[in-house]
Amino acid sequence: MASPAPTDSVNQTATLLDLIHFNLPTFVLTLVIFFSLLAILSLKVWKPILKALDDRDDSIRNDLDKAECSRKEADELLQEQKRAMNNLREEAKQIREEAVSLAEKHKDELLASARVDAEKLLADTRAELAREKDAIFEEVKDLAVDVGVELASKILSKEMNPDSHKEAIKSSLSKIENAFQKAV
Repeated sequence: MASPAPTDSVNQTATLLDLIHFNLPTFVLTLVIFFSLLAILSLKVWKPILKALDDRDDSIRNDLDKAECSRKEADELLQEQKRAMNNLREEAKQIREEAVSLAEKHKDELLASARVDAEKLLADTRAELAREKDAIFEEVKDLAVDVGVELASKILSKEMNPDSHKEAIKSSLSKIENAFQKAV
């Protein structure tokens, strides 16, 4: 086989160009329109779109940072609240223990005071009863003396027989018993 002739190669290229209908002025005009459109898009559309996307990206990043900061603050506040609650529980426990201790102390003081008052009242009552008892015995003695004197004066003033003598003694004893029962 012989090598193809150079004219065959040029003819094949021309045939290919005829197939795709290559037209140089149309090609150049298409490139100019493409690059003009690309320049207009990059100046008028791409910059605002890219700026909007960058702004949105920054906004999302800021929102995420703020959310992270808020979460950290919320965690810190939660920890602080837990510490405050624990402190309040401890204070409440301490106050309750102090109140119980104070109530016990006050109860003991009241019981001691009541005991002292009761013992004093009991002693005063016993002393009053002893005085009353002594006064009653003194009255009974005085009455016995009066009855004895009255009996003696009756005996001396009259002549008594044994029956009237017994009657006078019974009457005197009855008076003494009545006086003693009234006293007791």
